Amino acid sequence: MYKYRIIIEPLAEEDIIRNAEYIAYEKKSPKTARSLLKGLRKEIGSLSINPQRHMFDEDEDLANLEVRKHYYKNYKIFYIVDETKMTVYILRALHMLVDSKALLLRIVKD
Repeated sequence: MYKYRIIIEPLAEEDIIRNAEYIAYEKKSPKTARSLLKGLRKEIGSLSINPQRHMFDEDEDLANLEVRKHYYKNYKIFYIVDETKMTVYILRALHMLVDSKALLLRIVKD
């Protein structure tokens, strides 16, 4: 079994931190925020093995761009697999209630 390299794009890193900060400061639950950080990073790391196991996004435009998604609690981790480079690019890590399509199309089409 091949192991893929993981690259977390800057916007995805900002998402992860922003989500944790929101829980820590707005919801006043630092323990839950630390758990979220740890969980998101663990799930992202798991994509190094067989990242194709998750489906393309159900949105046709995103699916045509080969954007995949992986769920972790109330969050979606969006990513693209580059088979030639054996690399997984983590694009965003967004709460399920966020309208993710517009945010993703802006970065994927660039």
